[in-house]
Amino acid sequence: MRMQGLVAVVTGAGSGLGRAIAEAYAREGATLVVSDIRGETARETAKALPGDGHAAVEGDVADEASVQGLFAEADRLHGRVDVVVNNAGVDRWPGDGFEQLMKTGRQLVHMEAEAFARVMAINVNGVFLCSREAARLMEREKTRGSIINMSSIAGLSNQGGPHYAASKSAVLGLTRACARELGPQGIRVNAICPGAIDTPMTQGLSEGIRKGLAQATPLQRLGEPEDVAATAVFLGCEESSFITGQWISPNGGLVMC
Repeated sequence: MRMQGLVAVVTGAGSGLGRAIAEAYAREGATLVVSDIRGETARETAKALPGDGHAAVEGDVADEASVQGLFAEADRLHGRVDVVVNNAGVDRWPGDGFEQLMKTGRQLVHMEAEAFARVMAINVNGVFLCSREAARLMEREKTRGSIINMSSIAGLSNQGGPHYAASKSAVLGLTRACARELGPQGIRVNAICPGAIDTPMTQGLSEGIRKGLAQATPLQRLGEPEDVAATAVFLGCEESSFITGQWISPNGGLVMC
């Protein structure tokens, strides 16, 4: 098993990509500390994972004290963290103009500042806070760790709302900056940029939009959470030991760079 003996923290693990990644890590032998803002879903994920020693922590990645509590719990339970997947994120928020986008094709002019700020707080500030706490613990224990940040094809192209595209582009810049700083300590930092994946995010779209996304993808389907989870396993294990500051995009060819 490629992650035998490793301790991994996965945020946003209550459903979708986070849960699929946690399951894949557990199958590969890792011990998980899973987190979600909905504590019950995090606990359900932890209970469903194969193997022993998994734990769940309720928390909001946009809240500094909550993030510190998450890593303090991982430290208390295991004394170390080897892999962190910063998966928690949102693509919409009340007041972001999504309804007007569906009617008029325009979103920016209808977006409230609070909606923009909240998406940035979760998608960017959350990655920063978790990466900082992970780096502090990894450096203390001299762990050759891996930090994996969830971006999106919205960070590579003009797809997605202004708040979402801006946040996922920022994640890529943060990934490169962290990789440069943490590399000398043996800590790798990379990003995953999924395309249209069949998760709760896309399941909320109309059937017509989902069908259009599948047809626009050269592989003629939406991705499965397991497609992204496989990428996360690769970046979390020693097979990717000479890869840092990079992004990998499981998107079926929807965006080619």
